Amino acid sequence: MKKTVEILNKAKIRPTLQRVHVLRVLMEYKNHLSAEEVYKILQKEVPTISRATVYNTLNLLSKKGVILEVITPDSVRYDYVETPHHHFYCEKCKKVYDIYENLPVPEITKVEGHIVKNIQYCIVGICKNCLNGGD
Repeated sequence: MKKTVEILNKAKIRPTLQRVHVLRVLMEYKNHLSAEEVYKILQKEVPTISRATVYNTLNLLSKKGVILEVITPDSVRYDYVETPHHHFYCEKCKKVYDIYENLPVPEITKVEGHIVKNIQYCIVGICKNCLNGGD
């Protein structure tokens, strides 16, 4: 709990109990949860938390750069990122995988007259598990 409070303070976000819980869930569950999944997990632990609070907190954490929104063809997932990385989305099993490989970044990082602060890739395809007949 202490680490989540420190992270929120560093991002200049007031560490309310609800915000601490939302961030803690994303730090504990490394499987790119949707807002609804975060809400369902927290509802068991903090029955008074509202769906709106979860959605608003995720939006705030994303805007402040504490978490990433991973936009897939069928949903938006959330990821707490300690180490920058990209994502691979499997069209078959709907899982999102972290990609830490040092892949070349195209020239899109140089947009004339603009400052690029962040680039995220979500590569879409079929994962090796599904290709090998797994679930």
